[in-house]
Amino acid sequence: MDHNFGAGDYRLIHFEVEVTAATMKARKAILGFGITGQSVARYLLARGENPVVLDTRPAKPIDEEFSQLEIHWQCNVWPEKVLPHTATVIVSPGLPLGNCLLEQARSSGLTVISDIDLFFDNVTAPVIGVTGTNGKSTVVSLVGHILRSAGYKCAVGGNLGEAALDLIDNKIDFYVLELSSFQLEHSRSLPLARSVILNITEDHVDHHGSVRNYVAAKQKILADAKSWIYSREDASTQGADFAAMVSFGLDKSAAQDAWGIALEHGQEWVFRGELAICASANLPLQGRHNVLNCMAAMALVESWVEPSSVVSHIGDFQGLAHRFQAVAEIAGVAFVNDSKATNVGSTKAALDGLERKANVVLIAGGDAKGADLQTLADSLTGRVKRLVTLGKDGPGIGVLADQCGIAHVAVASIEDAVTAAVQDVAAGDMVLLSPACSSLDMFDNFQQRGEVFARAVGALTVADLPAVQA
Repeated sequence: MDHNFGAGDYRLIHFEVEVTAATMKARKAILGFGITGQSVARYLLARGENPVVLDTRPAKPIDEEFSQLEIHWQCNVWPEKVLPHTATVIVSPGLPLGNCLLEQARSSGLTVISDIDLFFDNVTAPVIGVTGTNGKSTVVSLVGHILRSAGYKCAVGGNLGEAALDLIDNKIDFYVLELSSFQLEHSRSLPLARSVILNITEDHVDHHGSVRNYVAAKQKILADAKSWIYSREDASTQGADFAAMVSFGLDKSAAQDAWGIALEHGQEWVFRGELAICASANLPLQGRHNVLNCMAAMALVESWVEPSSVVSHIGDFQGLAHRFQAVAEIAGVAFVNDSKATNVGSTKAALDGLERKANVVLIAGGDAKGADLQTLADSLTGRVKRLVTLGKDGPGIGVLADQCGIAHVAVASIEDAVTAAVQDVAAGDMVLLSPACSSLDMFDNFQQRGEVFARAVGALTVADLPAVQA
């Protein structure tokens, strides 16, 4: 069937319709056609449904598997012929709650759900959920690693890797989902077997409108969970009622089921109650923030993996790329890629895990997303000897450096940042890319930023470190 559209009409990607009773039945609509929207379409098509897609962005190429979908691009108002025949809307996580398509759907009485709601409607295996400003991907990956090592068939995804709906398999023993604040704010019920908020620091205020809204979105992960754990380091992870829940922290709690740190024979150990688990130096990830991440992962699985045996499953875990990842050591100078530090809290955690030896050259900057950079001040002091700044909010970090009495230089690229960073380093120093900002003002994503950093470091020789030679 041929269609002629005027300038004001919505563009469709291959739209063929027969006017029959079957096609007039209420359909599901997918709002947003990124990775999540495509996973929803794939899931519904596989079950014989024929969803319609609305996306506010310009048309883009799509895979052959979606060639039969009715897709409305550059759509800011529901097409008149679509709205009356829609009953349920599945919304992608990137759409703000005040999005015009969402508001029209609600005012029309449509049921609005997320892909996570659809996922829970169609799985029976236990689901472990992880959220937090920082550390989500590490903990989710570590939980999956422990469960697989213990012999379980485990699927890991959500906001990390594969979309939740693409994970569904009736042979799975456990699902482990990373859940972002964007996903959580659109979800209704989250009947998790176990959940955690790792930490909350200011982030995504540009999307949520306020820190309070951001915290509220995160805390939705606790509401319907059968059990959950919380961090003694951060009251915002605890929810309204936590008396019977398991906690973790960098101190030693008196509770018998709590995870914490204490000295054993002069060495720092991880404990569960009075049970010594392992020396913190033997954890697969280093840094104080990663001690917390490891304890959180062990606490999340303790209902299925004995705490006394978990250390045998954790030791060979490899840390994720771009997360405080050692890139190289040249003439005694360490180069660390922490490009995933896309917010102030993540950079604070990276710095706070280091001693105050004034031996860090920090590369920072990008889009701070409206966050308060001043909260970095204490973490910088005594640890950072020099700052190299770049990106949209690099000047703001430079102002902070002046306030802290730290020398700084502004550059235009990551390559220039690496060149500037090594000008006065000495053996024992660390050049740390931990931007405290998102990468989207200069890069496609944090991965690309980290890869550019690693390549620039890889091109260095000892001759490029003049102070070391001296």
